[in-house]
Amino acid sequence: MDEEVLRLKAHVDQTRSEMRGIVTRMDPDETAEVIKTCARGELADLDERLQLLVGLLAVVAIFDLVERKEG
Repeated sequence: MDEEVLRLKAHVDQTRSEMRGIVTRMDPDETAEVIKTCARGELADLDERLQLLVGLLAVVAIFDLVERKEG
């Protein structure tokens, strides 16, 4: 596996916890708007902070799906 991917995998639990904290502190309307924007694939419409958040959430989700598949 790629070295950067292995590094991300090593920190996925911490990243998951941090992302959970950020998402739970978001205003419900902002959360809904981010969900709808992501579902439409309009990530360029998000500000840089939200683009990073969505990217990290995708990393966590991908690892979770891979781990379930392997488990």
